[in-house]
Amino acid sequence: MTEKVTKLALASRLIVLLVQLVANGALPEHKPDVFRMPVSPDQNASWIDKIIKRCLGGLRHWDGEYYLHIAENLYSYENTLAFYPLYPVVVRHVAQAVEAMGISLSQESILLVVAVVLNLWLFCESANLLFQLTQVLFNDLNKSWNAALIFCFNPATIFFTAAYSETFFAFSSLHLMLECLKPTGSFRFLRLGTALGACLVCRSNGLITLGYPIYFFGRHLLLKNKEPNTCMQLAQMTLTILGAIGILHTYYFYIYRLYCLPSIRPNHPQHIVDYAVERKYLLSGQGSEGSPWCQYTLPFPYTYVQSHYWDVGFLRYYKWKQLPNFLLALPMLSFMHWHCYDYMHHTAKAVWAKLKASGYKELIRDHIIFPFVLHAAFLTLVCTFYVHIQVSTRLLASATPVFYWFAADHMPKTLAQLRLRSKAGALFVWCTTYSLVGTVLFSNNYPWT
Repeated sequence: MTEKVTKLALASRLIVLLVQLVANGALPEHKPDVFRMPVSPDQNASWIDKIIKRCLGGLRHWDGEYYLHIAENLYSYENTLAFYPLYPVVVRHVAQAVEAMGISLSQESILLVVAVVLNLWLFCESANLLFQLTQVLFNDLNKSWNAALIFCFNPATIFFTAAYSETFFAFSSLHLMLECLKPTGSFRFLRLGTALGACLVCRSNGLITLGYPIYFFGRHLLLKNKEPNTCMQLAQMTLTILGAIGILHTYYFYIYRLYCLPSIRPNHPQHIVDYAVERKYLLSGQGSEGSPWCQYTLPFPYTYVQSHYWDVGFLRYYKWKQLPNFLLALPMLSFMHWHCYDYMHHTAKAVWAKLKASGYKELIRDHIIFPFVLHAAFLTLVCTFYVHIQVSTRLLASATPVFYWFAADHMPKTLAQLRLRSKAGALFVWCTTYSLVGTVLFSNNYPWT
């Protein structure tokens, strides 16, 4: 089955690449006044570079420009601090290794190829992890396959191929969830800590995934009789979590040092400085004068940067001019709100019916997917009231497997039984339309989810 899921995932990525290639060549590219990664004038584009730009150029737009800029120049501008480091730093180091082999490509081309190929590989791995996770929890091959199928053609599919961190985060979080489901005696703390650390430094919402190891470790301890090595396991889990948090704070310290300490003066290339002057960006190495967050009791830049540069905040996006973006996010948000509410409602009724002092173990054992749905419900509320509403589709599609489980429940046993005038048919139309239209628009630099 692993081979079958991998073939499905790879086929879906090849379809996205083909649609992107055709759309990028057939339609005129939109040129919005947004961030573009500044390129050194010393880079000479060869004919191979031109082919790469022609074939993959549609995969670097919007946030992709930021990730590729960080991969090449690290955090040279303050507005880039909205993007966490794992994905661009991995792309950077792999690109440097490729460049060291003497391949005659510009750095810009190498970064783009590495970013896309890395996402292709991680996407295939993520599809398999989702299949395995679903099988472990539900022991249903049909549901596991349908969840993987919907993942491969999800409504935000273009962002899992473009130079975005969605695929890396999906891979890290699914890996973490699988590790958390192992029995306490089989906990692989190094793998669990690595997956948790990857979640924390991949995306800002990775911080919420801390709840998985805490919940499932506590669940295992409650369901098992006291074991002689419980204290050792508790110490190992504590160190694992602290280690992952330590990795995140290492990144925070690096950023604080870069932007808040006057003694740090990075030597920026001239084209980076020129672009900062043109766009009125704050360069790193200017000391704390231009960065108010440096004076915070806990000097974490993310909230300030999101608020200052993107106007992110509670209900700030509730404006009439954003109505198209609300309509764009409506299918995902309504789907998740309804299904999370429905699950919580039925779970509450089941818990109330069995509620007794001695029955807590049975309740915890029976409702194993409760923390997954709680996590999904929380993210859905955050998307509804706090973030830029149009990112809801890709945020939820990459951060939680619950969307795929709910969607898989509507799917027939075989695609031959699919009827358009049914819930499964509506799901098919939604995913197909968003996948196709999203790929065409994104690859030509038009706004999408």
